Amino acid sequence: MAQIIYDATFFAKYPALDQSVKGLDGAPEWSRLRELPPSLSGNVIGLGCGFGWLAR
Repeated sequence: MAQIIYDATFFAKYPALDQSVKGLDGAPEWSRLRELPPSLSGNVIGLGCGFGWLAR
């Protein structure tokens, strides 16, 4: 059976990371990712429903 080893030091410091404190504004990749999609103003977008099996 696989053994899961947690790094206590990492998990203790994780909440202090910028992205944990500031959310997306603290994530270094967010400023670049925000530029990729076109403007969605006035449009409807559905995310995460897959094939719609659970949606009506």
